Amino acid sequence: MLKKLVVLVALVSVQSMAANYGMAGCGLGALVFQDQPGKIQILAATINNIVSPQTSAITSGTSNCFEESRSEVSIRYIENNKVALKEDVARGNGETIDGLMTLWNCNDKSTVTQDLKRNYNTIFKSNETLQIMNDLKSNSEIQKSCNSLT
Repeated sequence: MLKKLVVLVALVSVQSMAANYGMAGCGLGALVFQDQPGKIQILAATINNIVSPQTSAITSGTSNCFEESRSEVSIRYIENNKVALKEDVARGNGETIDGLMTLWNCNDKSTVTQDLKRNYNTIFKSNETLQIMNDLKSNSEIQKSCNSLT
């Protein structure tokens, strides 16, 4: 249960950092404070939810609230979790692999993770996020098992 919660939080974090806003998420506060780090995000969150309800901005697609493509979310996820992903692939299991497999709607996670482990050097021949993602997506087991690669 804790593992699923961590994966869910990681995916939500990736989604919430999609545009030019910080931990407070999208909304009016994000337009004012953008992605400034620190306690200013508390004020941004307050503005997002009190002054101009964040749910309205999300529903209407205004105030910097929009949906990213699965590919954009994948790139952010890999970039934000690159070190842990490398370690998990080397081990052949782990939360970052589980998160990616959830994001890509993969059926046979155990076969995929073992194949990733075998192909570690090919997948991580570059440290560039886009190249890593392309190498992951070109993996034959991922192509067979995962339904949402785009």
